[in-house]
Amino acid sequence: MQNFIRGCLTALAVGVIVIVFFAVGFLGNAYRSGAVTPAYATRAEGLDSIAAPPANFDVFFETLGLLNQDFYGDLPEGEEVPYAAIRGVLSQLNDPNTIFVEPVAHEREQEQFQGEFGGIGAQVELNEEGQVVIVAPIADTPADRADLRPNDIILEANETVLTGMTINEAVEFIRGPVGTEVTLLIQRPDEEESFSLTLVREKIPDPTVHSTMVEGTNIGYIRMSFFSARTTEELRTALTDLKAEGAEKFILDLRNNPGGLLDSAIGTASLFIGDGVIAYQQRNDGTRQALEARGDPIAPDEPLLVLINEGSASASEILAGALQAEGRATLVGSKSYGKGTVQIPFTLSDGSSLHVTIAHWLTPDGIDLSSEGLTPEEAIEITEEQQAAGQDPVFERAIELLKETN
Repeated sequence: MQNFIRGCLTALAVGVIVIVFFAVGFLGNAYRSGAVTPAYATRAEGLDSIAAPPANFDVFFETLGLLNQDFYGDLPEGEEVPYAAIRGVLSQLNDPNTIFVEPVAHEREQEQFQGEFGGIGAQVELNEEGQVVIVAPIADTPADRADLRPNDIILEANETVLTGMTINEAVEFIRGPVGTEVTLLIQRPDEEESFSLTLVREKIPDPTVHSTMVEGTNIGYIRMSFFSARTTEELRTALTDLKAEGAEKFILDLRNNPGGLLDSAIGTASLFIGDGVIAYQQRNDGTRQALEARGDPIAPDEPLLVLINEGSASASEILAGALQAEGRATLVGSKSYGKGTVQIPFTLSDGSSLHVTIAHWLTPDGIDLSSEGLTPEEAIEITEEQQAAGQDPVFERAIELLKETN
């Protein structure tokens, strides 16, 4: 019986994925560079073609009928069946970057790429008791206007207890579509009774660039956490502001940056490189497409060091690889992740998405990021002891190197 079920589910999986692939016009969608996601090249809109199903597709419906008629036990309901079937087929592709994303997760993903999300506008963290604590409200947001304060504890969101959740799980209950309401149960440290507040979620900016001057130097430090649609302009602003404060040299920290939008990677690289190739996209047949710098750089000559590690991936590697290959920057740290595949995300009819690998990224000097990653000229590993002590020898070495430059 178990073998029979496995066979049925396999047939079901094959059938469903065939429907999905042909329904989104997988074989016919044209590539348009520079639209969305971590080395995601574009987002497909509409259908270019619908192919006929294979001749033996009737076995798919036979399988469904047999399961519904004879299976002893509860069958999955609704979208659980096609979703599980799709993932089953994708697992056979041996490509961890060709993935299926369910509707809610796809919506959150799009918010992240746009650099904005629907929320209340408060930075939060977990305290030692596992409670969600407000660090600070963001100015002119629902949290700020409702007079939420640092150290306020959010006990519940829409009657769901948040204590004991991870911070990401809790945030998912607080965030939601713009214009919807969320009712929070708040405990204020100096008050005995908790109280409720109902806030309307608004579009909240999610900064990806943070910058500061290194004290006592002419070095500007820039930390980039992700590549969203807003990142290029955020970086332009950071460079402008740091220059105004006296920065003549820069550290660009891409450690643990998982990537993001291709367009953002090209845009940020173009702030440091005036012209030339930023990256190549190589198809399975060996053909390459060059992606060029956009001109008008804001910091084309200032000494620049880029910090990377094993968490620097995708768009981070495109940026760092371009700066290294063009001789524009020296890389400091440890070898990067090595995620250089290109995905096209197809938005499906129910709001889910299918991300399909269609090519590899190469640096301007021909390094295939997927197979090699980036090797820094100045290799430094952080030990567990140094990490536990809050030490950062990579950053410290970068300061030393920049002080030696003219």
